[in-house]
Amino acid sequence: MLNTSMVKMPADVKNLVGKEIVRFNHRLAETGLFEDQALANLIDDFPRDQVTICTMRENPPPHERWIAGDAHDLDGAALIEAARRGHLWVSPRSAMTKHAKYRVVFDKLMADFSRATGLKVMSADAAVLISSARMGIFFHVDPAETMLFHVRGAKTIYIYPPTEETVTEAALEAILLKETLSDLPYHPDMEKGVTTVELDPGEAAYWPQHAPHRVINGDNLNVSVSAEFSTPNSMLTNGVFYVNGRLRRQFGWNLKSRGTPGILKPAYLLAAKALKTWAPPKTNFEASHVRQFDVDLSAPNCIRWRDGFGPDIRQAA
Repeated sequence: MLNTSMVKMPADVKNLVGKEIVRFNHRLAETGLFEDQALANLIDDFPRDQVTICTMRENPPPHERWIAGDAHDLDGAALIEAARRGHLWVSPRSAMTKHAKYRVVFDKLMADFSRATGLKVMSADAAVLISSARMGIFFHVDPAETMLFHVRGAKTIYIYPPTEETVTEAALEAILLKETLSDLPYHPDMEKGVTTVELDPGEAAYWPQHAPHRVINGDNLNVSVSAEFSTPNSMLTNGVFYVNGRLRRQFGWNLKSRGTPGILKPAYLLAAKALKTWAPPKTNFEASHVRQFDVDLSAPNCIRWRDGFGPDIRQAA
């Protein structure tokens, strides 16, 4: 299987990348690494503190954040069963690069993607996502290039244009400077520009850098791979936002990052690297989610709320 390409792209893909949403096909399911037993083994092999466990209500609205939990006493098979029966996201973070079996497949996948698109992938990372029916991911933006490979179930991605109306330059600066996480302010008017992408098993989507997005699962267990990667162009673009963000905070300069001439971007990237090395920002927001529940197969939706939390999961910490 690894002797042939793991992706099948549209014929005009090289004209679309970076400009349009690109839908394509992949062969991850053929590896057998995303069946229940293989996923259970992955969870058991993986450091538990690197496995994200969270919940939200069914079909959550775009602005609603998830709630973090723990599952210290459950093995991988039990967590897969809890995801099937309950309201959960279970994600071994960076599993595609940190687990040896998955790394071989991911390296081949990204090499084939790079060859087909003409993009030079400088670095890449990816998480395995195992999620319950009708779970979602809130409205957010990733600073790196992003794509999603769907393996099992049905999933809908809502992708928004990377414009000032949906993701401001100030918001991107804050994310790149680690002053905040990847979530963004949301307003219903943004739905006027949304593109809905429905994915079945074996399908994938890649969208332009800095395009905000959110996700809703269908009526069954979902398994996907969420990949982030850097290209020379994405690194240059982020360098501009990073430097202008630092200058805005240091001197109050109101600089515009979008539309920066390409000839200037390499200087911005060098400046960004120098600032990160020699004068890192004093703020460095780290994700810290209070654990509000434990996974329990005998509890409603497999969620056992801790004292002082739930069951109204709209009250996210």
